[in-house]
Amino acid sequence: MNNTVIRPAITVAALTLLSSALLTSKVMAGGHNAAIREAMKDPKKMEAFMEQRLDHTTGLEGKEAELGQGVVAMVKEMDGKLDLSKSSDEELGRYILTAVKTMNHNGSYQHQYNDALVKLHLTAVSFAKDAGMYDQLVENDVKTTEYMMKRIGSAIKMTGREDFALKAIFEQTTCFFQLVDQMEWTTPTSVTYTSPFGRVLEVSQKVGIFEGLTEEEVHNNYTIPRYMAYAEIMGVEIEVSPLGENGEITVSLIQ
Repeated sequence: MNNTVIRPAITVAALTLLSSALLTSKVMAGGHNAAIREAMKDPKKMEAFMEQRLDHTTGLEGKEAELGQGVVAMVKEMDGKLDLSKSSDEELGRYILTAVKTMNHNGSYQHQYNDALVKLHLTAVSFAKDAGMYDQLVENDVKTTEYMMKRIGSAIKMTGREDFALKAIFEQTTCFFQLVDQMEWTTPTSVTYTSPFGRVLEVSQKVGIFEGLTEEEVHNNYTIPRYMAYAEIMGVEIEVSPLGENGEITVSLIQ
């Protein structure tokens, strides 16, 4: 079998067209501008640039089980808690490998583990804004969490522990702590965290994505209404602060 890879010849006209398209594009806003400009000078340089640009291997591929075992040992040594009863060392290792690949992905900007989730939220919010469907977006989100919130509401009625409502929103569900990397309990009935949307909005808008959408709009039209709806289902009252200067958000029980 002939395994020779046949590459079509890159004409000067095609290279010029590609160069023109990229050089006049908003893509050039990234930190890799100089490298792209250099690559535009020659097809071989472009090929080398793209090979490097698209290669996100870490050298850890195939070592997932070993990675997982290392984390298990480290958690145990630090007296932490890790439950793999429904998972495995190898699966944990795959998550660690993904984290390493994510941290290495910093050519245009430093990607973070929650980027995909943040972008999915922003895609939905951006669509809702353009279509005038903020109310429907919030209603749909509430439907997906209503069962859990009602269950927490029943527990609150039985125990009188209204703080369970905040724990349900901010600690019990992976939907929050996979989205936000840091959160602080400022009091037993109040939490503060930094909105995760501003950083991705800033870098995305440099290349024409989510144009015209502000973090404050996301907060006022998406975050606040959702939290208020959750609280109503659970039978408690909460207060959500305006978006702070640096993206801080505080959510407190009203007692």
